[in-house]
Amino acid sequence: MSRVVIYTDLDGTLLDHHTYSAEAASATLSKLRELGIPVIPCTSKTVAETRRIAAQLRLDGPMIVENGAAVWIPKTWNLSCTESSVSEGEMWCHGFGIPRSVIRRQLAILSVEWGNRYQSLCDLSDKQVMSITGLDADSARLAKERHFCETLVWLGTPADRVAFAQQVRELDMRCVQGARFVHVLSSGGKAEAVSWLHRKISTERSGFEDALSISAGDAENDIDMLQVTDLALLVRSPVYEPPQIARAGGLIISDQFGPAGWSEGIETLLDRVMEDRVSGRFLPKRNDYNAA
Repeated sequence: MSRVVIYTDLDGTLLDHHTYSAEAASATLSKLRELGIPVIPCTSKTVAETRRIAAQLRLDGPMIVENGAAVWIPKTWNLSCTESSVSEGEMWCHGFGIPRSVIRRQLAILSVEWGNRYQSLCDLSDKQVMSITGLDADSARLAKERHFCETLVWLGTPADRVAFAQQVRELDMRCVQGARFVHVLSSGGKAEAVSWLHRKISTERSGFEDALSISAGDAENDIDMLQVTDLALLVRSPVYEPPQIARAGGLIISDQFGPAGWSEGIETLLDRVMEDRVSGRFLPKRNDYNAA
């Protein structure tokens, strides 16, 4: 099989929206390990949360966290560090924007008008986070350990959120809607992080030269990521309609929800890659990885 790298959202995609279980995808994850196909989380979760989940799912590669605001890469992958990278243990981190503390100071400019329509997740107690998310106490604590983005519990209307996002853009930041929360970050985003990382993998990692990329997601904050990879899987959600994805081809939508839909869709896309290889056809490559 052609070398493939899979970039996947977690909540509502690889993990069940209600239970956070990936059991329905376990057989496919085992198959991918046997094939040597990396599964790279690309999530709004913190690095502390993602490390725990990656260990549980036996994922030992890079992690894209906080909606693409940062990428954590194992040193064993032998990818070249950036000048601004930070080393921590067996991994190093590349951040795409300003720290969360600076984002909070910027948002304070909007607090008079908007402060009663959102709460910062990090300002809530662990018990409040548990109530909102269904996480256990330890996971709720880890969810608040954010470094590169500010995560908001939105209390206003959808129309309010659109107006708020516009004012955030005027402060040179961006506002994205996830499965549960609104996230404010200064730069980056899942598409930029995936493109940056895939460019490094396909040019620096032995055996992955010109590798194909597959992305999987379910929510609004996954749209850009689903548009930049060679193939994409939109996983159906049990709580909202699938977002609109603007791409000419290479996209499939699962019939099932969450990890069952993830397994169904990834298996379908892998079969397509194999069929194209056997037939001698070549999947069209997207050009986004060549962006600066």
